[in-house]
Amino acid sequence: MPDVKANVFKNRLYISIEDRDQTNMFTYVQNIESACGRLSSGFSCLMVLRKNGLIHQKDKDLLFSTTDLISAYGAGKIVYVKKPNDKSSVSWLRRFYIQPFIPVEIASNIEEAEDILDCRKSEFRFSKALSA
Repeated sequence: MPDVKANVFKNRLYISIEDRDQTNMFTYVQNIESACGRLSSGFSCLMVLRKNGLIHQKDKDLLFSTTDLISAYGAGKIVYVKKPNDKSSVSWLRRFYIQPFIPVEIASNIEEAEDILDCRKSEFRFSKALSA
């Protein structure tokens, strides 16, 4: 079962999906609904897909459905963490960019994702652009 946690202090949802996970959709949706219920509207989400080898269609569908679900519960931004050397996941993750209802970014590790969601990376990009 994917791991779903809410951090009320950061107003952030954490979802981790692993290779060994067998997703019971009813329980998974209940876990997400429960976690989202503890967060304020505009919360952020850090989602990690820890899969070895190819990303299967069921994994893509699960991420797409999860994005829709947490968007309906008021998520303001999502960052997906992918393996730095995983070229296959980049093209299918890009389809999330065409959904205007929620911003999606991609990070190569959890630390980078936390920086993006905490706006540290965005502020750095902005200050770097101003100094150029």
